[in-house]
Amino acid sequence: MYTPGYPPPYQQQQQPPKPKKSLKPIVLVLVLVVAAVIAGIVIKNNNEKRAAYEALVKEVASVEHVFLPNIFVDGIDIGGLSPQNGIDKVINAVNERQNSWNVSITYQGHTFATLNYQALGISTDIPQIYTMLQEAFNYGHVGTLQEKKAALDHFRQNPYHLYTTQSNMNTAQLDDILSQLKAYFAREATDAKLVYFYPQSWDEPFGIQPEIYGSYLDTAPVREQILQMLSTGTSGAVELQPTTVKPKVTEADIRNQITLIGEGITPVSEDSTTARTDNIRVALSKYHGLEINPGETVSFNKLVGARTMENGFQMAIEYANGLNAWGWGGGVCQASTTVYLAALQANLKIVSRTSHSDKVSYTVFGQDATVYYSNGRKIDFSFKNDTNSKIYIMARVEKVKKNNYQCVVRIYGPSLGEGVKYTLRTETVETLMAPLEPEYQEDTRHQYVTYKDEEPYLLRKARDGYVNETYLQKWVNGELVSEELISRDTCKARATLYLTGTKKR
Repeated sequence: MYTPGYPPPYQQQQQPPKPKKSLKPIVLVLVLVVAAVIAGIVIKNNNEKRAAYEALVKEVASVEHVFLPNIFVDGIDIGGLSPQNGIDKVINAVNERQNSWNVSITYQGHTFATLNYQALGISTDIPQIYTMLQEAFNYGHVGTLQEKKAALDHFRQNPYHLYTTQSNMNTAQLDDILSQLKAYFAREATDAKLVYFYPQSWDEPFGIQPEIYGSYLDTAPVREQILQMLSTGTSGAVELQPTTVKPKVTEADIRNQITLIGEGITPVSEDSTTARTDNIRVALSKYHGLEINPGETVSFNKLVGARTMENGFQMAIEYANGLNAWGWGGGVCQASTTVYLAALQANLKIVSRTSHSDKVSYTVFGQDATVYYSNGRKIDFSFKNDTNSKIYIMARVEKVKKNNYQCVVRIYGPSLGEGVKYTLRTETVETLMAPLEPEYQEDTRHQYVTYKDEEPYLLRKARDGYVNETYLQKWVNGELVSEELISRDTCKARATLYLTGTKKR
């Protein structure tokens, strides 16, 4: 409110308003800048896209007339090759394979057959190769640019394998060849066998047919190996490996059954007459060539027969009661003794045997075997083949030197064992004193004394007797392993013996 008499209040003067600035130019600049940036970006993107596209086109174009990489036909790399070069490479490889593959069927340096594709009727389908390669070439060459690029990238990372097709193999020819080979090697084993016993051949009396080994060829593994080599295209040789078929009996087995298992040898006295020696020959001839079956017993008296002129024997000196006397077949006891010695050392079973009552000139007392076949009285010697195989005997009187002979008996049969040998040992275990009183005997043949009043003839001096024990010794590789008592024999003590005459003057 205004009061009169006071000065009026102070009033502030207002400034005139300033004119406002326009924003249009700034906005326009900003718009232009943004537009320029956007335009630059667009241009850049377009340039990059153009460059990428051009690169894509170039990359795809680089394989436009060739196979994509990593394409293989039968293991052959055709990537990067033109269609024609690819075809040529595959066809050449197929032809080389056709012409170069072969397999030889051999055995110990001999070639039975050589197989190749032509022989087996195998050929490659050439039209199929062209079709296959055309299909392979289409990969990366059909479709959009992007599809071609995708195919190219895929093949770079993933190898693609194609295989040619071959015509079916003609297995008939292969099977025919294998069948012939099987027949060629099919051979049965043949056992060795004793063909003959020929005692006339003293040193080699046995004829043996050797064994023949058989064979068998299993063709299944051969066929499998050939087909495997065919599938891999591997050439080479297939060595046949027939199976050997062993015989059941070999020559060694036969010889093991006819080894010399026992031999008896006795010397013929130089004082032996021709008749006596011939008697020994006749007796031994009955044993010569004798074949004795398992379990069979051989009797001397049965085999040799009666000692008569009809049987080929002669009168000769023989032992009788400690004295030499004439008798039919004198000397045959040396034959029986020689057989006895051979049978003992062959470890055969002795069935019947009797020792002499006095010592003999041709062997140790206790290692002898007397025989007798006269006037109904018989003393026999026999032994048994107690082996599981046949045994064979050879016997003869053989000349050692001029007027010097020996009796030999050999027995062949199954082996006694590796390194086994039998020998005899005889020892005197008791002595028997000779009688003190002399003995007198009439000389009925008047060989030494004829008349009763003649002085008696001293035929034999007194001598002591003895008891001998004989042992069969078994040796193995030169070492004595056992000893068995086989006989205890008494050589009688003999008194002095005089012959007296029987006639009166």
